[in-house]
Amino acid sequence: MTLRWRLSLVLAASVFFAFFVASGAAFVATQGILLRSLENAIVDRANTITAIENPFIAQRSLSRDGGPEALAGDQFAVQVINRRGQSALEAGIEVEIPIESKDQAIAQLGGVAVRWSFEDEGKRYLAVTAPYPGVGAVQVAGSTDRIDANLAALQSNLWRFGLIAAGVAAIVGAAIATRIARPVAELTEISEEITSTGRLDRQIETERDDEIGRLARSFNRMVRSLALSREQQHRLVQDASHELRTPLTSLRTNVEVLRRAKSIDAGERDQLLGDINAELVELSELVGELVELATDQHTAEVAERVQLHEVIAAAVDRFSRRHGREVSTDLQPSHLMGRPGMLDRAVTNLLENAHKWSPIGTSVEVRLADGVVTVADHGPGIPAEERDKVWNRFYRTDEARTMQGSGLGLAIVRHIVETHAGSVFVEEGEDGGALVGFRLPGVTAT
Repeated sequence: MTLRWRLSLVLAASVFFAFFVASGAAFVATQGILLRSLENAIVDRANTITAIENPFIAQRSLSRDGGPEALAGDQFAVQVINRRGQSALEAGIEVEIPIESKDQAIAQLGGVAVRWSFEDEGKRYLAVTAPYPGVGAVQVAGSTDRIDANLAALQSNLWRFGLIAAGVAAIVGAAIATRIARPVAELTEISEEITSTGRLDRQIETERDDEIGRLARSFNRMVRSLALSREQQHRLVQDASHELRTPLTSLRTNVEVLRRAKSIDAGERDQLLGDINAELVELSELVGELVELATDQHTAEVAERVQLHEVIAAAVDRFSRRHGREVSTDLQPSHLMGRPGMLDRAVTNLLENAHKWSPIGTSVEVRLADGVVTVADHGPGIPAEERDKVWNRFYRTDEARTMQGSGLGLAIVRHIVETHAGSVFVEEGEDGGALVGFRLPGVTAT
């Protein structure tokens, strides 16, 4: 069953149930009002009769003027009980009012009027037995036939109106459900199309502000994110294939030279083997950085309270021991919620970049203050028109093309920093070198 029909049936059932409850309450209330009205009329008739001093004389007098039913009227049956508990006078509609022990007790001893009911020939009657001073007691009974007929008609009409209301609710519900389900159906159709064709250029047009509208907009954002991710993957594969071609071509050339050269001196052989080893090292580093950038292996790392100055100090110590280069630090004790492994890699990549550009014998300066990390080198610097481009994958300046490297180090730094909602920057150093770093939000001085 479709969502449209489910909503229609639910709305119709809800309306019918609400109408049924309200109709039931109205029916019970109406029944009570009508029965109380009949009881009150019976009691009023009994009070009128007991106010007559001699009912027998009154009945004969009224019969001459208004017919035999004058004492009881045309809606009631009246029975006068003498003090011996026996029927002494009957008038009104034809029904035998039973005389029970309670009625005889009232006739003999008096007391409080009693309201009760009985059935005669399948019909129900309401009755009252009231003391009649000087006579005994009087019984007045009235039939509920008219009330029962009216209630039956009311019940039939309520059922009829309830079914009509349910039908109208079903029609209105179908219209509402169609409007509600239209974006869902469109979303389903587009999802199936994306699954079958792989197209990520479809969007759901909606101006609704309700939950369905939010769902449609979330779906659009998801599709755009998937399209961007696919585009980035394609670009990464294209760039990677381009960057891998150079070391692979060099390796193939050197291997061919070694294979074809029948006689080659030891010096040339060592040089070729050295070139092959260097190309293999660069190729291994490139593949490792590609895998890290493509799989984003640090995203599984849990964010925790990180002492940022300690992470930088550990990276600097490891860098100094590896390269033997002097590093001066000015680190403000600071902490933030972050991923220590990712932040360590970002600082390490900045240090490696500074090492590549710094002349032998010069130092690298690292500074941390107010959530800003800067690494300064004493190299040639980066031209202003290329400072934004160095963060792109595989981008290398003209001077960097002849140097070892993949062009992914700073791209990884930007990815890590943006994961922490930060930003990267490149500035000119005081002595002409490059000042490369990043800013992180949420850093607090310890």
